[in-house]
Amino acid sequence: MKYKSLGFLLAVGALTSSHVSSAAMDGDGITCNEIYQAFSAYESDRQSAAAWAQLGTLISPSAGNYADMGVKTAAKYYDQIKAATNISLAVRGCQPVQ
Repeated sequence: MKYKSLGFLLAVGALTSSHVSSAAMDGDGITCNEIYQAFSAYESDRQSAAAWAQLGTLISPSAGNYADMGVKTAAKYYDQIKAATNISLAVRGCQPVQ
């Protein structure tokens, strides 16, 4: 569970840091709408990850604790990636990720 969310965050981070920066410089790369779609998809996944963590607690308290740690760790990475992405979007003249 936590690896899936963490993996997605790392993918979004790699996507935004390299492609958005290059897109800001030379006009190539991904569009602002594609970035918004990636963050929207993560929001859906984030909600399902929290639900799985709650379900894990019902099955086993220790499993639920591990799942909850994964959700919290992913949330920290998300906040960092979102901040960096918003800077890149601003350079490109796009609205920030909500």
